Amino acid sequence: MQIQYHPYAVYLLLSALITLAASGIAWRRSAPGSFTPGWLLVAMTIWSGSYAARWIYISFDAKLVWFKIMYIGIIAVPVLFLIFALSLSHNEHWLTRRNLLLLSIEPVLSLFLLWTNDLHHLYYVSLQAVDMGGLVMLEFVQGPWYSVNLIYSYSTILCALALIVLAALRLGPIIRNQYLLILTGSMVPWITSIISELNFSQWQGLDLTPISFGVSGILFAVAVFRERFMDLIPVARSHLIETMQDGVLVLDWQNRVVDINPAMEKFLVGEPSTFIGKHAGDILGNWTEKAEPLLNGLESQTEVRAPNDPSRILDLRATPLYHRDGRLNGRLLVFREITERKDVERKLRAANSRMQSQLIEIGTLQSHLREQAIRDPLTNLFNRRYLEETLDRELARASRESYPVCIIMIDIDHFKKVNDRHGHEAGDLVLKAMADLMAGYTRRGDFACRFGGEEFVVVMPNISTDVARERASTLRETLTSLRIPYNQTQIAVTISMGIASHPANGATREAVLRAADKAMYAAKEAGRDDIRSYDQLQAMNN
Repeated sequence: MQIQYHPYAVYLLLSALITLAASGIAWRRSAPGSFTPGWLLVAMTIWSGSYAARWIYISFDAKLVWFKIMYIGIIAVPVLFLIFALSLSHNEHWLTRRNLLLLSIEPVLSLFLLWTNDLHHLYYVSLQAVDMGGLVMLEFVQGPWYSVNLIYSYSTILCALALIVLAALRLGPIIRNQYLLILTGSMVPWITSIISELNFSQWQGLDLTPISFGVSGILFAVAVFRERFMDLIPVARSHLIETMQDGVLVLDWQNRVVDINPAMEKFLVGEPSTFIGKHAGDILGNWTEKAEPLLNGLESQTEVRAPNDPSRILDLRATPLYHRDGRLNGRLLVFREITERKDVERKLRAANSRMQSQLIEIGTLQSHLREQAIRDPLTNLFNRRYLEETLDRELARASRESYPVCIIMIDIDHFKKVNDRHGHEAGDLVLKAMADLMAGYTRRGDFACRFGGEEFVVVMPNISTDVARERASTLRETLTSLRIPYNQTQIAVTISMGIASHPANGATREAVLRAADKAMYAAKEAGRDDIRSYDQLQAMNN
């Protein structure tokens, strides 16, 4: 097999090796989006490697084979570059099956027309090997479809470059450097291609585009190893994030910081650029001890204090970011200052606490007022108003549940003489002593009231008349033996008591109280210091 040496072939082979190595670097990156640039660099390798083989081999048949293989790379590069640009600029939503199919129609048709050109001569009119200066070259005359493919390729490349430029303008300074290197590496071969198309004859049939792929590969390697392209990839960026008042940290899928918005700088200790590439857990360790749940779970939230000013309280929210296919793409950490809100909440809690204290005080006062409204101020027993309100309810309940209610009406004998002989102060002492004694002799559920003047009423639910009489007798005996000290003397009093029962002696409050009152006056008429029941009165009358 005859071959020839040409320095240009060496440069092409070197360019092919560089792009092949760069494709291996891209595929070794596990970051989302590393698949497309790998294939793009492979297509560049096919283009430059096949073009080198065209220069090395002398026979026409060998040159023709490598010519057709070379066009696999030539036709694939623009389409792969557009797909790469769409992925790089986060416009993957355009990469649907339908759009990819439409995008591949022209390249597939161009490759088919090239390989079947002998049937129609649409891609090239003629193709032959010629000797120029001792070197055998492949010379071809362009056909009409060549121009169609050229326009399609340059239009595709122009769209891709525009997408990269627009994406770079939206990015922060660190990630923007990655994009500018990729943009420069992408533009070099296309500028060279345009020069070669316009001045093809000047270069004696040489196409400088493939050799410029080596420059692209070198710039790509610099972007990877120096600017950490495809290691620290931009996850989310927009004009909205750039102008947000909240601080934003953008993390990649491995929780490394890839972007910081300007508002975040006021919360950081140090230059923002020093945080790029660091693991978020190392950074958040200065903010909170709860960093791991924020970086491992679903959407989460906590409150932290700014390391550069602990008096500033921040609301930290971590939101996972996903691709359309469900793969984790990164996380968005948003820091919102809530110092003023927390201060307002603290003041509001203090105000609520004061209000609760005031409400308790008001409740206590209301309770006291209610007690004052239903209790006799001298004896602290319930008053007549309470008796009338409560006795109606008690009698109604007794009627429903079928149990008796006994009423004891009590009057202090000759109380007017106590006031006349010792004074009203002594009379008050007697009333208080009577009240204390009655309070001690009532059961739970009973209640004693001052009915008026020296009269008292004791209500005893669910008790028989006989038992009520026994209790009344004990109360009378205790009071009769009681001596109430006043000045240099001791006051002794007696009481007259009347007993009535509901429903036997009265169905209503008025009726049963009237029955008890009649029984009490019967005790007085019998000589006082006595107990009578309404049943006794009825028996005597009968």
